[in-house]
This record gives sequence, C-alpha cells and structure tokens, in this order.
Amino acid sequence: MKLNLINKIYIAIAIGLSIGIAIKFFSFKSWDRYYYVTSICAPSTQPIAIRNAHFILADGETDFITHTDVDDFNTNWGQDDFISSDFEKQRLPLKLVLQYASYRDKKFYNDTINLNENEIRSIFKSAIRNKQAIGFSKYGGVSGKGLSFLIGIANDGNLAVWLQGIYLDKFLVKQKLKAKQPQGDDTYYGAQLTKEAYLKQRFERLSDSLKNKLDKGFEARANYIDTPTRYIEKNTELWEYQKKNKYIE
Repeated sequence: MKLNLINKIYIAIAIGLSIGIAIKFFSFKSWDRYYYVTSICAPSTQPIAIRNAHFILADGETDFITHTDVDDFNTNWGQDDFISSDFEKQRLPLKLVLQYASYRDKKFYNDTINLNENEIRSIFKSAIRNKQAIGFSKYGGVSGKGLSFLIGIANDGNLAVWLQGIYLDKFLVKQKLKAKQPQGDDTYYGAQLTKEAYLKQRFERLSDSLKNKLDKGFEARANYIDTPTRYIEKNTELWEYQKKNKYIE
C-alpha cells in the first residue's frame, strides 16, 4: 500500500521527535547526575570577601555557591554551612571559579581551578555503594543521597577542596592561587570604587578588635592549608547515634 503525502509527513514528524528525544536523553545523562551540596569555609583570623564562587558543570551549566557565613565573618577552618533544601541531581563539576579579596594581605584573587571529574565520580559511586552518602531533605523528607563539597580558603591564596560523606573525608585539591591586580568591575560595590575603598567597604562589618589583632600580625604565619578538617572526628558521635536509631544504615 502506498503512503500518501499526509502519512509521510506524520512519519517524518514522528522520526524527528524520536531523534530529538534521544538526543535530549543522552545529553541530559540522567545516569551521570548526583545529589551534592557545597560550602565554603575560611579561618576566622583570615577574613575574606567573596565576589564570585561557582562550579562549571560537565554539561556547561553554572552552579553558584552560597557563602553567607564567610561574608558574615562567621566561619572557621573545616566548618561547613550547607542546609539541605529543595534541589535536584546535577552533573559533576569540572571547574571551580573563585574571585575574592583578603583582608590580611589586601590582595585580590581570581582564578579557575580544574577538578578531576573521574576521581569525583569514582568517590560518589563508592560512597553510594558503601552507604556513606548523606541523606538530603526535600519538603521534610529525604529526596536523595549524595555528598558534600567543602572549599577551604586559607591565607596567602592557599586553597583546598574536600568531598565529604558519612565517615568520608576525601582530599581533592590543594592549590596556591596567585594574587592579581583588580580590573574593571572587580572593585564595583554599589559603585565603581578604588581598590582601597572597595576593601574598606567589604570589611566594614569586621569587628575593630579583630582588625586590630590582625593588623598587629596575629596568626599571620598560621599554616591552615595543612590543617585537617577533623570532619570525621567531629561527626562520629552524631553518626553513631543515627546508626543506633536507624536513621542511617
């Protein structure tokens, strides 16, 4: 039986839709998406002002990272501040983009750090298999299990990145960033400012007592970058309680 023109058009549309769905499916890669949250920490005696912090994901999307506690100068080395909330699975990060200014050395840092996607994926798969993934909540219930990235910004441009779960504290990156002269909008804060005015405004909420201590050199040579987070030690009691009460396996 010969196909008339209308049937041929319907078949062509169906084939086109099928191809489009297949392309979208393989581009989305649902099998290579994971739940994760991200926190940034800095030593309380090394205050910084973050202008930009985000991941560039494997699909080219941008995942912006909150840094409220750091902006409020209410953080310590190795301390996370994530809050489980409404979120979806995402592709893994390939790069970390950071832009910040440091009160201690009055310098500006702006860099992109490469991350090892294969290593990160391997850690996720192992954590899920070995029941080390964290349960994240959504609308009061558990939406899924994943891991937490912790980004530590220490003095002198030193940077560390960990991937954490239940009894899991994996070191991913240790890198020293180079200070750069601010350019263009790097010193924009409500208006275009000089470097000195920008630093003054960004750190105006820092207490005078701490400023005086830092200006006198307090902990100027502290080696935070090689200081462990003590994440497992600090959470062991909680995990033992959760396991005993069957909140975790």
